Amino acid sequence: MRQPGSADLSGICGFDGFIDTFIRLEQPASMAEFGPKVTAAAGIAASYSVRHLRDKFGGNGPLYAAGLNDIHEGRIEITYIGAMGREEILPIYREALESKTYKLYSLADPAHSDCLEFTDGKVMLCDLGACAEITLERLLEVVGEAALGEVLASADFIAAVNWGKLVNVGSIWTYLAELSKALGRPAKQVHCFMDLAEFEGRAAADVEELIESMPGITAQFQTMLSFNLKEAWQMGTFFGEDFTGRKDADSVAALASFLWERIGVDRIIIHPNDGAACASERGVVYVPGPFCKEPLISTGAGDNFGAACLAAALHGLDDVGIILAGNLASGHFVRSGRSASFQTMLEMTDAWASGTLSERL
Repeated sequence: MRQPGSADLSGICGFDGFIDTFIRLEQPASMAEFGPKVTAAAGIAASYSVRHLRDKFGGNGPLYAAGLNDIHEGRIEITYIGAMGREEILPIYREALESKTYKLYSLADPAHSDCLEFTDGKVMLCDLGACAEITLERLLEVVGEAALGEVLASADFIAAVNWGKLVNVGSIWTYLAELSKALGRPAKQVHCFMDLAEFEGRAAADVEELIESMPGITAQFQTMLSFNLKEAWQMGTFFGEDFTGRKDADSVAALASFLWERIGVDRIIIHPNDGAACASERGVVYVPGPFCKEPLISTGAGDNFGAACLAAALHGLDDVGIILAGNLASGHFVRSGRSASFQTMLEMTDAWASGTLSERL
């Protein structure tokens, strides 16, 4: 792991962990073709040709932490807290994260996802049993308040992702804000990036509790709450407004503004596949992205998007710069399977502007 004092920025990422098995559908290759075929086979049976690509460390938090490290080319100190093995951290996580983090704490075994990848999206089949073990009580048992306080005393950021699958993580989010305040950290000194990650399985009461917790977290932290487009549609429906199916830039921007007016955070970010919107007290902006027609990989694109948004905020960029960075990082990832750095994002910007950006990097 990286030695202390080797970076100017430091903070916490968490709190999940998955082992992802990647499966590429060969025929049919698209979700649009696959769905009707499955429907037609209901009550009978069906068989489809696939390629098992690999097993990989996963989870929104680990992918986010790895991306955030790579964006800074290692010049950032990340404490990762998540689900990487109950008794000891599994080798797949040590190999993936030890060189990219300052310290690892594991609270539980990882969950497991089979990621069915199509040319136009993905389907995640998730065994989420271990996710319920991510609790505030377990956090304090494994890490301890003293060690958490030591990290928070100098932290520049917190990235708290995958609320949708971590059914008990809300109390951790609130606790970190309260502990930061108790340590005497000035309000708005720490950037906090949050995403919900496919929360349609959560009860309305859970969503209501989450919304009620946001003003308290925002009072202490500089907050960003990020959604993919489907998640944003779901949140819009929760507040009684149906944006479902509206993918044009104006509608996405309007939805970002709608949610910002109703959720107590500093920024609302929405990222479709071809751009992103950000709403804040400065208004709402939409920035198109370098769309990739046939992504090499899609799982992890949203996490790299979010890591770049946080990185841009940490370096003082405005709302446009934040979501432009997110667009570039996700665009780089889907073309290459690798996380971007600031330098590669700049190079990608030049290629995009000149019309020479290819489908593979």
